[in-house]
Amino acid sequence: MAAYVIGVDVGYGNTKTAHTCFSSGVKKLPGKPPLTTRVIETTDGFYAIGNGKVSVQKSKTEDESMRVLTMAAIAEELKKNGVTVADVYLGVGVPLTRMGAEKKSFMDYYLKNRRLIYKYEDVQYSVTLLSVDVFPQGYAGVVSFMKDFHKSALVIDIGSWTVDILPINEFVPDQTRCKSLPLGTITCMNEINEALRQNLGQEADETTIKEVMIYGTSDIPSEYLNIIKTGLSIYAANLMDQIRALNFNSDLTQFIFIGGGATIINHFLPEEDKKNALILDDVSINAKGYEGLIRHKMGGKS
Repeated sequence: MAAYVIGVDVGYGNTKTAHTCFSSGVKKLPGKPPLTTRVIETTDGFYAIGNGKVSVQKSKTEDESMRVLTMAAIAEELKKNGVTVADVYLGVGVPLTRMGAEKKSFMDYYLKNRRLIYKYEDVQYSVTLLSVDVFPQGYAGVVSFMKDFHKSALVIDIGSWTVDILPINEFVPDQTRCKSLPLGTITCMNEINEALRQNLGQEADETTIKEVMIYGTSDIPSEYLNIIKTGLSIYAANLMDQIRALNFNSDLTQFIFIGGGATIINHFLPEEDKKNALILDDVSINAKGYEGLIRHKMGGKS
């Protein structure tokens, strides 16, 4: 049986693998739905995946949502290989600021059910977890790019709920200065919708705002587009102010922007503010990083 290395980045907004990204919503269903797209069937019943976000908790290990999302993510990766039965080396992550508190609980959470038998989109999968590795988010995503960093660098991982900040000095993470700011893209979207309500009496759905975030524009009516673009510009400027308030100097330190919100920096931060920045706007960067670290640990196998 073939073994696969699969990295899964379960965020509050989206779940990412090396090749897939979908919303992290999980909803328990009363029975089998007529359509099984993004539906998982386990011994506990049926779950719809996507359409919303996983609820914010003290730890993602408090319920089954993270496991269900991970099972869907594994199935998506195996589906691309035409495989339904597989051994898997699984890589997941937690913020560096939470590694000490959560690494063991994450490993225990996944390893208590090493054998996963379930249906995804009405196709049965049989997965055996050979190992589970827990890596620091952000750092795992950029480790393969560090040869391009300046001696003083700051990794800024813009997620849905938080912005995680990791200083790197001479290619070594400085764990004593890590920060997690409650300034994720969800706060930005909430503020944009507040501006839309005040000015137009209407809101925009998340998909519409994300389109502008990702591409810098949209074919929506100009009165909506202008308010959304203004909100994204304000968010980018405010984030830079917050980072500088922590005594990080963008003239002397290379800012490395990653995560789903990095596209906001790319499109809406003025050029003079990002002249010393590196923007890695691959939403799957952490998941790919987990896979790379597992393969490195295995000596380049799989």
